[in-house]
Amino acid sequence: MSTWNAKITRVDQPEPGLLSLSFRAEGRNEALIVVTLPGLLGVGVVDERPRGARASPAISQLRRHIEGARIDTIATSRRVARLSLTRTDKTRLLFAAPSKPYGAWWLCEADGSVVVRSPGAPAAIPAEEEHLGPKSLDELRAKGTSVLQGHRSLRQVQLERLLDKHIKRVSKKRDAIRGDLERAETAEKLREKATLILAHAAEIPAHAAHFETTTWDAEPQSIRIALDPRKSPTELAQELFKKSKRLKRGLVVAPERLGAVEEELAALLRARKEIGDDSPRELAAKLEALGVSTTAPREETRKRRQVGARLPYREFIAADASTVLVGRGAADNDRLTLRVARPHDLWLHARGVTGAHVVVRLAKGETCPPETLVDAATLAAHFSDLRGEPVVDVLYTPRRFVRKRKGSPVGSVTLGREKVIALRVEPDRLQRLLQDEKKAP
Repeated sequence: MSTWNAKITRVDQPEPGLLSLSFRAEGRNEALIVVTLPGLLGVGVVDERPRGARASPAISQLRRHIEGARIDTIATSRRVARLSLTRTDKTRLLFAAPSKPYGAWWLCEADGSVVVRSPGAPAAIPAEEEHLGPKSLDELRAKGTSVLQGHRSLRQVQLERLLDKHIKRVSKKRDAIRGDLERAETAEKLREKATLILAHAAEIPAHAAHFETTTWDAEPQSIRIALDPRKSPTELAQELFKKSKRLKRGLVVAPERLGAVEEELAALLRARKEIGDDSPRELAAKLEALGVSTTAPREETRKRRQVGARLPYREFIAADASTVLVGRGAADNDRLTLRVARPHDLWLHARGVTGAHVVVRLAKGETCPPETLVDAATLAAHFSDLRGEPVVDVLYTPRRFVRKRKGSPVGSVTLGREKVIALRVEPDRLQRLLQDEKKAP
C-alpha cells in the first residue's frame, strides 16, 4: 500500500543544489524540494514550486524517466534522501546527497544499477540503507519553508564567497598594473644606460661585471653600470633598449587599464557592501552583470567539456573570407601544426622569437592571395614576442615542409623551403582581424 500515492507532474532544478518535483496528492498541487548543497541535506514540501533556471540536459533526461511516476515512499538519513517511484508497474529509486559544488542525484533500477545521474555525481551512491527513516507527507509539509530558507541562506553564502574571490582577483590585477607603472618609470633610465654602454663599448674590458662613467646631463654625474659578463656590451645594450621600449609602451596603456580596473573594483566593493535581502537568483543575476562567474570552478570546467573539446587554436577571418588559425600556446601549436593543418595549407611564424603557429586554410593547389598572406603575417607578428614592433620578419612555407624532430621541445619545429616577408604592421589591419575573430560557441 502506498504511503504517499502522489503523482509527479514536473521536474525542475531552479537553482544550483535545489531539486524540485511538482506533484499532485490529496487533490492539491504541491512541490517536493530536495536541497543538496555541501553541508546541507534538506527535504520538504511547499505549496508552490520554486521558479528559476531552464532544464539542463540532465534534468531533461530525468523528466523523461520520472514525470508521471507515483511517489510511493520517501526516506532520509543524515547524508541521503531516497524516493521510491513507480511508473507502469516498474519501481525505481531516486537518491540525492549533498556534495561539492551543488550536490548529486542518481536514478536507479530496483537492483541498484544507475539509469541516469547528475553531472559530476560519483559512480557509487552513498551507502546509508540501514540509517534511512521514512517521512510522511504531513511531516515534510511542516519542514518545507525552513528547508527552502536553508537553501537560500547557504546559496547566498556561496555567492558571497565567489564575489570575494573575484574581488581578490581584481585587486591583484590592479596591484600588478600599479607595479607595471612603477617599472615603466625606469624606462628612460634603462635607455640612458644602454646609450652609455654603446658609447663606451670599445673601452669596456671583455667579461667585465661593471664599468664607471659619467652621465650626459647638463651637470654630469658619476654612474656605475652593472654588466653581464656572459654578454657583449652591444648585446646587453640592445636588450636594455628593447626593455625600455616595452616599458614605454606599457606606460602609454597602463593608466587607462588601471582606471578601468579601479572602476571595476569599486563597483564590486559597492555590490559586496549592498548585499541584502535579494533572492539567490536575483543576487546571481547582479553578480553576473558585474562579470562575476556564479558557477563554481569544477562546474565551470564541466560546462566547458559539455560544449565540446577545447580547440587548440583561435580562428580569424582574412579580408577575402579565408580562415586563419592561430595556436593558443606551445602544446596547442604542435596540435595545430601536426594534427589540424593539412599539407597544402600555408604555415607562418614570426622569425627568431617565441610565438604562435599560424595556418591559412587553402584548397589543394590553391596559392595564398597576397592580402591574405599579409593578414596572416600580421597575426603571426601580433601573437609573438615581437608584438608592438613596427616591422617584423615572418617566415612562411607550405605545411608539408614543417617537421618536428624527435625529442625537440614542445612547440619547436624545423622548416624547409621557407620564405620571409618583412611585414610593416598596420594597426588598422590588425584591429580588423581581431574584431573579426570567430568566437567559440
